[in-house]
Amino acid sequence: MPRRYRVPRLWQLNLLWILMVFSVVAWRQGTLFTGGLDLVVVLKALLQGAVLCWAILLWMWSGASQPVGVRSIALLAPVLALSVIGAMAEGNVMASAIIAIRVAMLAATVLFIMRVFPAHQVLLAMCVGLAAVGIISAGTGLALGGGGRLTGGIPPLSPNEIALLSGIPALVLFHQSLRAHVRWWHVGMLVLLSAILLLSESRTALIAAACTAAGMLLMLRRIPLQTIVAALAALPLVFYLAFLTPVLQNLMAREDSASVMTLNSRTISWSVVLNLPNDSWQRWIGAGLSQKTIAVEGQYWDEQVFDSSWISLLAQTGIIGTLLVAFWVLLTVFAALRSSRLRSLLFPLLAFVIIRSVMENGLVDAGALFLIFLVFALMLEPASSRAALDWEHAAPLQRKQPSNPPVAMGS
Repeated sequence: MPRRYRVPRLWQLNLLWILMVFSVVAWRQGTLFTGGLDLVVVLKALLQGAVLCWAILLWMWSGASQPVGVRSIALLAPVLALSVIGAMAEGNVMASAIIAIRVAMLAATVLFIMRVFPAHQVLLAMCVGLAAVGIISAGTGLALGGGGRLTGGIPPLSPNEIALLSGIPALVLFHQSLRAHVRWWHVGMLVLLSAILLLSESRTALIAAACTAAGMLLMLRRIPLQTIVAALAALPLVFYLAFLTPVLQNLMAREDSASVMTLNSRTISWSVVLNLPNDSWQRWIGAGLSQKTIAVEGQYWDEQVFDSSWISLLAQTGIIGTLLVAFWVLLTVFAALRSSRLRSLLFPLLAFVIIRSVMENGLVDAGALFLIFLVFALMLEPASSRAALDWEHAAPLQRKQPSNPPVAMGS
């Protein structure tokens, strides 16, 4: 007889993602994890562990078995192992091992969630989690004031983090809006998230978002009449923001343009990592995931953060680990190009992630960028993509979920 399994409620999925995103964002600014334990570290670990346990219990309770591949996990595992081995050689194994365990827990949580829920529901719930945390942080940041770039209040997110949390759900809404697959409140949410992204003044995120939006437009096969009318109605607002307000001027001449976080300063730390001797173990296997900064000479500051996922990977996992992650990214991009059902959505979104990864940390870390990329990669696994929703024609945002989910049948 076919095996019966139960369908969990969507509110559980949304709450899982809100808690998971909250567990990986910064709870305080200006500090890097060095392996010590304090209240914040313990609370975040407990929250992340609780989310993982909840995902496992949902999987056991439902008995569901959505198709999910393991290619991404198989490529991630040796990268984490390399980081721990490198940290042991560096003598900083505790901090790197804890981060590697957290990354593994996040990967396991996402994997269990995707075994229970269809992939399109997981993606939409992830957007709910990102948007909820981003809006709360941005809203409390505006309430607390401070001027300048939009900085989070509770949690105290940086402008770049806020840009990431608002950018991904805004782009998913933009993709569906182009096809007139949204309701009026989705358009309102798109405007709100776009405003938060603009106020963050994150140049990398805005450039990546512009490239992603352009890619979505180019991949649009047919423009609905509603989309044309909405675009014409929005033109005066775009013209006003671009030419009659100082938004673009503030973006190009930010107050921190001369700080150690600018591109010229970042390349100083990049050159140090790129010039590590070839006969050193750090060149090949790295120094662990806790390696966030590197000492620099000839400057008025002593150390510099990497501010690039790829330079970070070179320092943390060496050439071997970086090549594994690059191979993982390339496989995911090629899978997005091959998938007729997911291409129009995930290929542009991957461009956003990759562009951001060049100038920001977090592609393989216990953070939101890693969660986003992992979900995309798992959706594009061969087993997952064959059963994927057709995002070109389907309208998942307009689908009504039954108030009492039926008992489903599985083989």
